[in-house]
Amino acid sequence: MTAREDAAAVGAPAGGTASAARRPGRRRDESKDEVILAAARELLIERGYDGMTMDAVAERAGAGKSTVYRRWPSKVQLTVDCLLCAKQMTIDEVPDTGSIRDDLLSIFVRATRMKSDDLMTGLLTAVREEPEVREVFHEQFVAGRVRLAREVLERARLRGDTAPGVDLDMVAAVAPAMAHYRKVVAHRPMDAEFAERLIDTIILPLATGRPADAAADERALLTDAR
Repeated sequence: MTAREDAAAVGAPAGGTASAARRPGRRRDESKDEVILAAARELLIERGYDGMTMDAVAERAGAGKSTVYRRWPSKVQLTVDCLLCAKQMTIDEVPDTGSIRDDLLSIFVRATRMKSDDLMTGLLTAVREEPEVREVFHEQFVAGRVRLAREVLERARLRGDTAPGVDLDMVAAVAPAMAHYRKVVAHRPMDAEFAERLIDTIILPLATGRPADAAADERALLTDAR
C-alpha cells in the first residue's frame, strides 16, 4: 500500500501522513477538574454566587481562564457540578448514640464541619434565579437530608425509641424543611441554638409521642445519672 493509500485508509488528507492524522489531542488533566471544583466551592462559601466569577475561580485554582471555560462554559454549569461533587453525609457517618436527640444533633455538628450550610447560604441567589441550580440544590440540601433523617429515625424505631404508628416519613421531612425555610426565606443562620430548639420542641415530641417538657425532664435525669 502506498503512503497516499495508507493515509486515505486512516482518514488523513491525501497530502498528509498517517502519523499526522493519528496524532492524539492533549489529554485532559482530570486532577485539574478537582482543583477547579474545590476553588469554586470555596468561593461560593466566601463570596456567594454573585461574587464567584469564572475569573476568580481560575485565579484561585491556579488555572488559565481558557482551562476553566473548556470544562464549564458557564458559571451555572460549574455551580451545578460543584454541588453534584460535594460530599454528602451518609448514615454510616452518624453515630448510633442510643439517643434520637444526640443522633440528630450529630448531623448538625458534622454538617457544620463540612461547611454544608455555609455552601447553602452562598447559593441562595442562584437558587432563586437559576432553575438548574435550584433542582440540584433541592436534591442535595433538602431531599438528601430528608433521606438521612429518615434513616436515623428508622434506626431509633428499631431501638424502640419512637412512638408506635408514628409517620416517620413525615417527621423526617420537618427538620430539613424548616432549615431550608430559615436559610432561604428568613435569611437566618442555622446555628446550634436553633438546631437544639428544633429537635427538642418539634422533632422529639413528634417522633416519641412525648411532650417537649417530658422529654426535657427525661434528658435531665439521664444527665444526672451519668
